[in-house]
Amino acid sequence: MKAIFIGSIYSEEKQVTLKKLGSNIDNAAHTFQSALLLGLSNYYDEIDVITIPNISSYPKCKKINFGEEIFSLNLSCKVNCIFTGLINLPIIKLYSKFRRIKKQLELAIKNTNEESVIYVYGVHTPFLQAVCKIQHSDIKTCLIVPDLPEFMSGNKNPFYLLAKKLDKILIDFCIKKFDSFVLLSPFMKERLPIGDKPWIQMEGIFQNTLLTEVIEKEKFKTILYTGNLGKRYGIELLLDAFSLIKSDDYRLWIRGNGETLAEVKERAKKDPRIIYFDQMSKIELLKLQKKATLLVNPVSPKQEFTRFFFPSKTMEYLASGTPTVMFRLDCLPKDYYKHLFFFEDDTAESMCNRLIEICSKSETELASFGKLASDFILNEKNAMVQTEKIFAMARES
Repeated sequence: MKAIFIGSIYSEEKQVTLKKLGSNIDNAAHTFQSALLLGLSNYYDEIDVITIPNISSYPKCKKINFGEEIFSLNLSCKVNCIFTGLINLPIIKLYSKFRRIKKQLELAIKNTNEESVIYVYGVHTPFLQAVCKIQHSDIKTCLIVPDLPEFMSGNKNPFYLLAKKLDKILIDFCIKKFDSFVLLSPFMKERLPIGDKPWIQMEGIFQNTLLTEVIEKEKFKTILYTGNLGKRYGIELLLDAFSLIKSDDYRLWIRGNGETLAEVKERAKKDPRIIYFDQMSKIELLKLQKKATLLVNPVSPKQEFTRFFFPSKTMEYLASGTPTVMFRLDCLPKDYYKHLFFFEDDTAESMCNRLIEICSKSETELASFGKLASDFILNEKNAMVQTEKIFAMARES
């Protein structure tokens, strides 16, 4: 069988170029797609990858016209990768994406005489429309839903909200034409017109980038957060909770970007126990995770969006072997529970007490707990195990 993958993955060279041009880079989406393709390559003879990275619009990204580029990925089957290019202007870029994806999709289908599956990563209108224009009896379609569009931005502008409502109508129309679905949270089904069509929950894939070298733990009881510093991710609650810890034996490390960055830096000026880390390489970040005593995700389950996503950092945290504490989010599969510590109440006092309680456990107990969590991710959430579920469903749908 042949697979066609439509998404936003990019080459390492393209990542460097886009950063230099001033574009934002979605590392989490790129990592997830890389893992998906790695797993799927074990089940197909050939994969055509048609991609347009999430490029910030001009003038934030200092380039308007991107041409076609062929690139390579190191996978276990034959892979044909093309970045379609686009006209990088607001609104125009959406139509540009649709036309170029559709063109490459038609070429990919024309060049095959065998049964194929089209995998689409992301609820992105140009991608969905391009697939809906294809009429072919031997083509099956599978939509991978990492996020719901209505929760991907906090923009409250009335014109933007109106545009999103209209976009939702078009998205729902297109989704009804897909054959099967991969959802990161089972609650996504409440917001999508899936009907009785087959779907599976697949909360993520861990792509092994573990360090082989031994990293010594910090001498202080060190709590680490890495990720988005948006207000809705609970950063201010974490800062308030840490401020209630009076011992000089504690440290709070934070690495990330977002709307509370100024607040984080201001708190760090007032409290030398708080350390903010500037942008760093993946390897450096993994070293920080291994040095820490405890990894934390302070996002509260009281926020509606937490029902409809899966925090990708959870897998990375657990795989590091350093214990993780978070809230019991609705999206979290039950098999994770025994490998996590949980906050019970989203107040600064409750969070503070829980942080102290966990960090006061013996090094041996924490190391044993972290090792079991790491083994769980490596053995049960790797690319082969997770994509086997997707392949089986897509083939039979």
